Order: sequence, then structure tokens, then C-alpha cells
Amino acid sequence: MKTNRLGPIDIVGITLGVIAFGLVVASLAVMASNKPFFVRADVGGYFGSAQREEKDEEVTGQYSEVEIRNVAGFIEITGREGDGVGVHSVKTAPTPAALEAIRVQIEPRGSRLVIEEKREPLFAARTGSSSFSVSIPKGVKLVVAHSVSGSITVSGVEPGLDQMLSTVSGSISSSESGDLEATTTSGSIGFSFAGKELKASTVSGSINGEIDSIETGGSVRLKTVSGSVQVQAFSGLDASVALSSVSGGVSCDFPITISEQKRNSLKGKVGSGAVPVDISTVSGRISINKQ
Repeated sequence: MKTNRLGPIDIVGITLGVIAFGLVVASLAVMASNKPFFVRADVGGYFGSAQREEKDEEVTGQYSEVEIRNVAGFIEITGREGDGVGVHSVKTAPTPAALEAIRVQIEPRGSRLVIEEKREPLFAARTGSSSFSVSIPKGVKLVVAHSVSGSITVSGVEPGLDQMLSTVSGSISSSESGDLEATTTSGSIGFSFAGKELKASTVSGSINGEIDSIETGGSVRLKTVSGSVQVQAFSGLDASVALSSVSGGVSCDFPITISEQKRNSLKGKVGSGAVPVDISTVSGRISINKQ
């Protein structure tokens, strides 16, 4: 009787089958015990158990400008009574080493206070986030906030605060601004404005805001690619209006002397046309209404 011997390919197949069976059994055991799978991080700690660290700091001194920068995480800016700047930071990361690799640096640079996230050049430093809640006194005249992935909110501040806000992925909400520049790639923008220069732009998101006043010589430029634009303006608006949408209607609730009107565009003067107001979108509706 002839005996069949196992060839090399057969042996490899059986071995892989045994390994696969073992992995299935191990996975089922983990699911039954309701514990995270045992995967060691390269520099310590385990994936699946998030690390978190919160810290409150009071920065003394008088600053006319405050700048906040982070990579991933929200930024909140609010007003406060008294002097000094309050900084509440929250760091999160998947491992203790990744958490330690994220640092919060607070550094005075002349009249500007800079609050920013710093990361060590390690593999673990590529993960995690830091969020900031910053309270500023009345003496601050300008806030600058930059995030890569996170929302930015300004509320409860002294009216007339100049603001420069930008994020790549996240929404922006600004209130009580003087001059305002707000930009995001993916996210909506909301504002209340009473200054000279207003600029807001987003690629994917709507723009909604209130214009309470515009200083002489000022301008308004609002632009989005995919989203609507809705503006509530004060009754004394004196502007040269240009509204343009590729796919969407346009309307102006103010008495306007029309110089050019097409299906999805409108140009004309409200009053004497003192301030240029340019609003455009590719896909969405545009409207200017009275407050």
C-alpha cells in the first residue's frame, strides 16, 4: 500500500491554518473577557486606554495681544474680569509616552502672549490632542488662533476685539469682533462684527453672521465654495453690493440701485455705496437682510 507524504506546500498550509485557528480562539477569549486586546506600544503603555491630563495656569502681566496655536483640539476664548490671562489646557493621548510628548508652552513675547502646543520628535508624538480654554481681560486688543484640526470659538469678550482665526478642519464662531479674518477649509463660520475689515472664507461650509456697523473705508468679503451665505446687517448699511452664486439664488432686503442683475448674481448700491460688500459661493444661496 502506497503512503502519501506531505509536501512542503502542504506543511505550510497546515501551519498557517493552525496559526489562524489560534488567533480566532484568542480573539474570542478577549471578547469574552471584555478587555482590550494586548498590544504593546513601541515606547510604553497600551493602546485602548486613553490618557488625559488637565491643567489650569494663571499668567500675570498686561498683554495687548494673545496668540493660541494647536494641532488637534478645540480652542475657546472668553472674556474675564481683572488682570492676567487664564489658561485651561486638556491633553489626551493613547499612551503615557504620547501624552508626555505633548507640551503646552506659554511664552511672553513683548506685548504678545503666545500659548502653543509643542510635540517631541517621536513616533508617539504624532498622536493625541491638546485643547485650550483661554480667558482674556479687557486690555487685550487682538486674538490670533490657529488650529489644524479643531473648532475655534470666541464669546463673551469685550466688544471691538480684533480677531484672526484659522483652522483646516473645524468650525469657527466669533462674537463681538472688531476687525475679523476667519478662514477654514472644512467647516461653517458664524460671526457678529462691528469693525472696519471683515473677511471670512471656507471651502465646505456655510457662513452666517451679523454686521452691526462698518467703519469708514472698510470692506466686507465673504466667500464659500459649497455652502450658503446669510447676513443680517444694520439698518444704516451704505454699501456697494456684489452677490454671486453659481448654483443658488441671491437676494438683498435693502433698497438697492441695481447696476447689473442676472439669474444668480446682483450688483448695485445701497445708499451711496460707500463700503464694498462682496459675497460669493459656488453652490448655495446668498441673502442680505435687515436686522
